[in-house]
Amino acid sequence: MIIKSVRGILFLMTFLVLGSTVSAQFWGTSSNYSGSRGLAVNPSLMTTSFVYADFGFNLGVAAYNDFAFVKTGDYYRCLRGEGLSDYYVNGKQTPLGVVLNEKPKNAYETLDFTVLSAMFSPNGKSAIGFFVNNRVYTDGKHIPWEVLEASIMTLEAGDYIGRNYKSKNTRLGVMAWSEVGFSYSATVYDRYYDKVDFGVTLKGLVGYAGVALDINDIDKDILNADTSVIHKLDLMAAMSAPLDYNAPFADGNLLNLNELPGGYGLGFDIGVTYTNKKDDKVSKIDDRPCDEPRIYYNWRLGVSLLDVGAVRYDDNARVYKLMTDTDKIFDVTQFDDVETMESLMDTLGGMFYENPEDAYVGDRFLMGLPTALSVQFDYNIYRSFYVNATWIQPIRLYKYSSMRPAQLVVEPRFETRYFDFTAPVTFYNYEKVFLGAELRLAFLSVGTQNVFNFFGGGLSYGLDLYVALKFNLYKGKCFGGCRDACWNADFR
Repeated sequence: MIIKSVRGILFLMTFLVLGSTVSAQFWGTSSNYSGSRGLAVNPSLMTTSFVYADFGFNLGVAAYNDFAFVKTGDYYRCLRGEGLSDYYVNGKQTPLGVVLNEKPKNAYETLDFTVLSAMFSPNGKSAIGFFVNNRVYTDGKHIPWEVLEASIMTLEAGDYIGRNYKSKNTRLGVMAWSEVGFSYSATVYDRYYDKVDFGVTLKGLVGYAGVALDINDIDKDILNADTSVIHKLDLMAAMSAPLDYNAPFADGNLLNLNELPGGYGLGFDIGVTYTNKKDDKVSKIDDRPCDEPRIYYNWRLGVSLLDVGAVRYDDNARVYKLMTDTDKIFDVTQFDDVETMESLMDTLGGMFYENPEDAYVGDRFLMGLPTALSVQFDYNIYRSFYVNATWIQPIRLYKYSSMRPAQLVVEPRFETRYFDFTAPVTFYNYEKVFLGAELRLAFLSVGTQNVFNFFGGGLSYGLDLYVALKFNLYKGKCFGGCRDACWNADFR
């Protein structure tokens, strides 16, 4: 029972999270009308925005993978109630199509739900921001290919038995948390054609779940469908989740929401932006923020450090260590009588230690946010036509961390006060290329990073969607008219 359940969970997670995934947090941030959305990529962008105030919310979800796929036409089949097409691998029917190769896999999943984001710039030279986010990140690095294949193919169906397998530096992480952020941005230099803005965001974090698995080294032989020989293993696992570790799996009471929350922490973002302006106009201190001019530019360069911080999990938390450099027998039949999470960990510990409790090493741990270095370059081609390039490089600051994928995004766009259109080309994890589309009509924005998912005839390795409602108050547009034509803010 437990083995079948584990296989099912592995397969479900494979399709949902495996591979190079869009980070929903960065959609809709490149426009000069992004306002508080720009906080997700660089807090200094508030004082470069063409809006002086806004508020709204957004939802972005994404899942892509390089292992399991469906035909794009199956999305429409499901909407019609017809179900998925038939898929076969090596003559065996499988729920989804799979790619067979002996390469380790990488996994990322993101969900960002901004309950509220808002900003206000009273004078064009400073701005404050506020947001409440709910975020879920799932990630994996160097996942052994044979584990994923065997989870849906079974060991007997593939050529897995009698072989040796080695893996190093496998990292898996799941983190769910809420954050409340306060941001401040200011123009620290503005003279002639040069402008420099600096911004910082401080975040309070509430963690609901954190799970991390680090396998530094594993060397094993698969003898048969039930038995493997572990020659070497160096594994650390940490978890804090709303679970009743002593609840029987069969009772359906494993999930215990009374255990929320699981931890608390702090984080911050910091960023700076240089703007090469089209003229020497500067923001002025005025009684009304709407009178402030929009500062048009030839090009703009920003650098930011995002999601620096961690959540300390010490509520319902467990930390385990499994380590050996001598041969150990791993027999899956020992799990036949496992009924609870507690007995599951005791059974694993008993395979590697004389005293199963020796596997338990702590009841608290730190789990880092998905820290990243981001560089943004924005170039004004002509009037309302721009091209933006953003590079996002993940950084691991803690032993246990949630990680985001590396991304290089090039976005040509057309923007006006009430309409934006962007066609981002994204290079994910330095492996995959996707063509997307984002559209804003006044206060409503929708987008996807892979438009081909919505056309039949190809293969889909996942799906993503971004939706936002945001209401803007624009610089250079005052109710009742602007004094001095708002410094000709509508003209260049």
